Amino acid sequence: MFDVLAAQQLIDLKSVFSSAPVIYVLLALMSIASMGIWIYSLLTFRTKDIMPENFRSELRDLLQQEQYEKAHLLCATKENLLSTLVKMGLTTRAFGPQIMIDSMKSEGKRASTSFWQRLSLLNDIVIIAPMLGLLGTVIGMFYAFYDVNRSIESINSLFDGLGIAVGTTVMGLIVAILAMIFHATLKYRVVRTLSLVENEALNLSALIRK
Repeated sequence: MFDVLAAQQLIDLKSVFSSAPVIYVLLALMSIASMGIWIYSLLTFRTKDIMPENFRSELRDLLQQEQYEKAHLLCATKENLLSTLVKMGLTTRAFGPQIMIDSMKSEGKRASTSFWQRLSLLNDIVIIAPMLGLLGTVIGMFYAFYDVNRSIESINSLFDGLGIAVGTTVMGLIVAILAMIFHATLKYRVVRTLSLVENEALNLSALIRK
């Protein structure tokens, strides 16, 4: 009995997928892409990687001792967001504190573009996934109602076809909800981490003299 039920369930899944294979494949790819973006961002966008504690301590000591050349060299050898901001501040320190701070903020916006682009991709998936699912449902309903000359048996099969067609909308909503969760959690981390980096960069810029 269980084997029969499992076989029926497998047949149903095949029927659902065969109703709109292109839509389901696209939705599956979007789901994988959103999860990949989320996991990759969580692994790479961490406070300890963006502004390591050892680097901050060493850089602060050099700035307090006004050893700006060594500080600039240190920032050039370390690839993180904080080093990029401070290096820009050291490069423009001769033009005055206001220009230096403005340059650091502009560099921060440029350097963080890739993080915001990932959030934008997740937001696009949130918007596109349910629309793509709805498109699959509408196309399925169109073909279901296309033949107006139906018998009683074909009308019964019509409702089965409509149930299968609605599956793309359900799949699209699931993908959109997951992408929305990924977007919200990642946005919180990005905003929080960038705020910490900006505050630390401004604190270090106060140690830079013209």
